[in-house]
Order: sequence, then C-alpha cells, then structure tokens
Amino acid sequence: MDTRVAESEAKATTADQAVQAALLSVVLTSFWLVVSPLVQQPVCCDAGEYLRLARDPTSPMLRPYSMRVLVPWLVHALGGDVVTTFHAVSLVCLAITGWLMYLLARQLGVGHGYALLATAALLCSRGWLFFFYDPYLTEPAAFLLLSAAFLALVVGRTWLIAPLLVLMAATREQFVGFALPTYFWLRHRRLDWGAVSRTIGLLLPALVVFAALASLPRVLPPTPLSQPMGFAYTLDRRMDGDGWLWFGSAFAMSLGVWWPLAVASLRVDRFRRLSWWLIPVLAYLVLIGWDWSRYAMYAFPVVMTAGAWTIARQRRYRPLLLALVALQAVLPVVDLVAGKPTLDDPGPSLPISLLLILATIAVLLAGHRRRSTRAERSDLARGSEPVPDGPLERQAPGGTAE
Repeated sequence: MDTRVAESEAKATTADQAVQAALLSVVLTSFWLVVSPLVQQPVCCDAGEYLRLARDPTSPMLRPYSMRVLVPWLVHALGGDVVTTFHAVSLVCLAITGWLMYLLARQLGVGHGYALLATAALLCSRGWLFFFYDPYLTEPAAFLLLSAAFLALVVGRTWLIAPLLVLMAATREQFVGFALPTYFWLRHRRLDWGAVSRTIGLLLPALVVFAALASLPRVLPPTPLSQPMGFAYTLDRRMDGDGWLWFGSAFAMSLGVWWPLAVASLRVDRFRRLSWWLIPVLAYLVLIGWDWSRYAMYAFPVVMTAGAWTIARQRRYRPLLLALVALQAVLPVVDLVAGKPTLDDPGPSLPISLLLILATIAVLLAGHRRRSTRAERSDLARGSEPVPDGPLERQAPGGTAE
C-alpha cells in the first residue's frame, strides 16, 4: 500500500530544517504584514460580525456567525483592543500554518528544499494574502487546525484528530468534510468497516459541539445575506465581480499554478487518498458562498504537497515549472500596486494567473508526452529483439523457468 511507502519515504526532519521552515514562515508573514494594505475600520460583512462577537460574546448574533465562536471568544479572553488582538491572532495562525504545511510535506515524502518551496508559495499565494488585508475572519485559525489535523492523520496520531475537529467545529463548518480523507487514508480494503467506525468515532465529538452551537446560543432573525443563496445567485455574483473570467477565478485567485501541479500527482496513492478532501472543498463553493477563491484556499494541504511532489519528480521541464511557480508567487504584488487587494473585485492578477495555469498545463503535458514516447520506444526495442531457439529454461536466469 502506497501510504506505507509514504511512511518509509517520510523525510527525517532535523531540528535545523524545522527552524529554517519556521523562520521562513515568520519572515514571509512579516513581509506581507508590511507590504499589504489593511482594511479600514469599521469593517463590514463577516469581519464586522466577528469583531462584534469578540467585543461581547453574550450578544445575540446571526447564524452562522453565532456558531463560529472560537476565535472571537479567544480574542475576548486575551483582552486589549479587539481589533489589534484579532489581527495578532490571525497573523500567528497564518505563520504557524506555514510551518505545519512544511512538516506535512516532509511526512508525505517531499524533500527539504521542495517542502520549503511549497511553504513559501502558500504564504505568497493570492488567496492567502487576502487575510493580511482583512484579518478579522476565522479562516486563519481554521487553516491552522486543518493543517494540524492532516499532519496528525499522516503521521498516525489519529487520537489528536478528534480534539482538533472539535476546535474546528467551533471555527468553521468545513470540519465535516474531513471525514472523507480520514476514511480513505485509514481504509485497507474497498469497504473497510473498521475505518468507517474509526472515522465516525473521530468525527462524533465535533458533531456534538457543532449541534450544541447550532441550538444553544441566542440568534438574531435571519437576513437574506446570512443564508445560502443557491448556485444561481452565487454564479451571478461571481460573473458580476470577475467578468468573463469568472469560470477560473476560484483557482486563479487562490493557489494558481499549484492546482494543475497537484492534479499531476493525484495518481500517487497517498495523494489520491487525501484528495478526497477536495470534494467537500469544491462542493462548498457551489452550495454555500460566493467567495470562491477564499473557500478554495481550504484545499492547500493537498494541493501544495502534491504540487511539490510533482516538481520534485520532474527533470527535463523542472526549470520551467520553477519559473512559473516564481511568477505566481510575486503576482499578488500586481494587485497590491493596482489597489485591488480584495478577492471580490480582482485586479490584473486574475488573467495573468489563468495564463500561468495554462502554461503549467502545457509544460506538464509535454513532460507526460515525452515520457510516454520514451516508454513506447523502449517497448518496441524489447519487442524487436530476436527470440532464441531452444527450451524456455535457457532464457531464464539460473537455468530455471520463469
């Protein structure tokens, strides 16, 4: 089973390497803190609801904000100016997530250099930088908990998953989708009832917490914008905000070229098992909200690790892929210069990122075609060799039939 191969290939991370990854996360987080603009107060929409809950955790809130209480309650408990404390909590979560991303990549067999590359690319991705512009959201904490849950699953510390999902249930509702990668990572046969029961046991405490948060807190009467609008409204909102390039905004404005890089490695068993996480991530875009690129960022534990694996396995076309990755990493600066730090009204990075994605697909297809041609020539060369006369035993090594 390939997951066991992943365990044998998991790179032993030294203390120096772990420190390098931590420093990289801190440096890039500090850099974007200085470079990125900050949304002006008072903020609206989701951020405004979370700040209000942080100021007074007992006040009735709209659902689902009344259920996403972990970060507002933490900010309230830490004290100080609510806006400043919320900002600091988000920055710490983003930096730690980058470090956990590195550790996850190493456990999945990615080498030190390529794991650092994936970490840097994540911390420079367009969707990631949105949380520097508007840090008063629950996603940074959800990303930290999600990456920790993936790491616990891959290293075999499954007992840690239950408390992590409990915390995530009080942060974002996406925790439910983690049942899919958990089951497919744990299963040993097509229908593994043991893996089913373990998955349910790990998810059940989080479901209890989620049900309590859905029923116990006082909530305000729902408004049209506090409820799911349906796919038609979501599509109309995206077409209005992104123009004729709406169809690619979820991918171009989130992780960019790392999406096709990841797809190229999904045939590898360890990534295929984890890729079941992409189903709830992409379903959330259709069923819940119009912030496609923001919600697509939840795919990063699978997309970034699988993408790093793809680059590491390339040889002839690796320089081209590295160049495309480098361009993707600096692309958010274009939007910052253009005064377009939000995701709802994207700047020049949207068409440029789509072009980079197409170029990446072309490079990957060229590499695949070259490998296929080389394999066919090898098969033809073997098939054209003359077959010697005589018993089959003479063709087998050691004089025995194969």
